[in-house]
This record gives sequence, C-alpha cells and structure tokens, in this order.
Amino acid sequence: MKIPLIAAALAAGTACAAPVPASTYELLPPDEARAEAAPAASADCWIRETKTANGVRIEAVVRANDAVYGSYDFSMTSYGPGGGTDVTQGGEVDLTHGKSATVGSAEFSGGHYRAFLTLRDAGGELCSAEQLS
Repeated sequence: MKIPLIAAALAAGTACAAPVPASTYELLPPDEARAEAAPAASADCWIRETKTANGVRIEAVVRANDAVYGSYDFSMTSYGPGGGTDVTQGGEVDLTHGKSATVGSAEFSGGHYRAFLTLRDAGGELCSAEQLS
C-alpha cells in the first residue's frame, strides 16, 4: 500500500517541477530600476555659415525639442592656400523645451572647411551635424 502512495507523490512532485514555457516568465528589473525611465531627450543640431567682410563665420547651433542638459563638442578644420587651422570647442548645454543656442563659433579668412557638432546627454548622443565646404 505504501508503494502506490509513494509513486503517486513522486509523480505529483515531478509534474510540479516541469519546465514552464519561457513565454510565461515575467522578468522584472530590481525595484530601484522599475521606476519609469524618463523619455529620451530630443534635440536638433546644425551648422550655420555666414559670409563676413573678413571671410566666413561658422556657428554651431542646437535646439532642444525637450528640456536638455548635456554637453557639446564642436570642431572645425579650415584649409586653404595660406595653410590650415584647427578649432575645437566644447562645454555644457542647458536648454528648456523649444529654446535654441549658438554653442560654438569660429571665423576664418576663407578656403575650405569641415565642421562637426555633436550634442550628448547622460543617455548618449542626441544629435550631430557635419558640414563641408
């Protein structure tokens, strides 16, 4: 009599230990990570060129589509018959929704140039722009 009861108990235990299909698992992050993550910020970057009496002025401009706090890197290389110039600028950006700012600029006498602008926040790159002449 004991043998059929033991066999039934083992069968019930084995049935409970059967693997559960992966689709029924719900994986949750730790409690501190469960709070809803803030949506990623959005911004636009562009490089503006303006002719001046002495040559060309290049400006790095960013516009926040959402509130943005981050940093920018602006680099420009100009080259012409008189040689070349490298300009590197960077710093912090703190903009509210809809605001724009000129975050970097350089002026040179002419020739050709390559300018590159990148805006980042804690989540990574928000936007970038490159311009060649």
